Amino acid sequence: MREEASRPVSVIGLGNTEKSDDGVGVRVVEGLREELESGAWAPEDRDVQIVSAATDSFLAASHAADGRWVILVDAAHMGLAPGEFRMFAHGDAALCPRAEGLSTHDADLAQILRLVDGLGMGRRVRIMGIEAQDMGDGRGLSRPLESRLPEMRARIKEEVGLLP
Repeated sequence: MREEASRPVSVIGLGNTEKSDDGVGVRVVEGLREELESGAWAPEDRDVQIVSAATDSFLAASHAADGRWVILVDAAHMGLAPGEFRMFAHGDAALCPRAEGLSTHDADLAQILRLVDGLGMGRRVRIMGIEAQDMGDGRGLSRPLESRLPEMRARIKEEVGLLP
């Protein structure tokens, strides 16, 4: 079983915590980090690394380049109700630059995924997109996102368990 335990996965939160809901990815991974450190979450047969990348999207590529599974957590505009979230395999959804500027790092994320593809690691990437309500200036999440943080963390923990 030790061989399986060495298969690493990085859960990486993206977003700007100074832009309200844009920081949801960071908030989700901060909660996961607390659960790991307290022992409330002990992933079986996995080496899980929690990374708060904030707006440094290029950090994700370095984790994928190391052969790790990567779960990216980020605010998204998917036309869902605020706080709704979806898990995607890379390639299941198209990333488009947002003309209205809803995120500070959309183009970077698309570039990172192209780089990961170029390295042949795209199949090791999962993305959790979370529908935002407020991307304006300010710290803290809107009520719909704040109330769903436990569900978001639970879904990521489930995904970690499902990865080969």
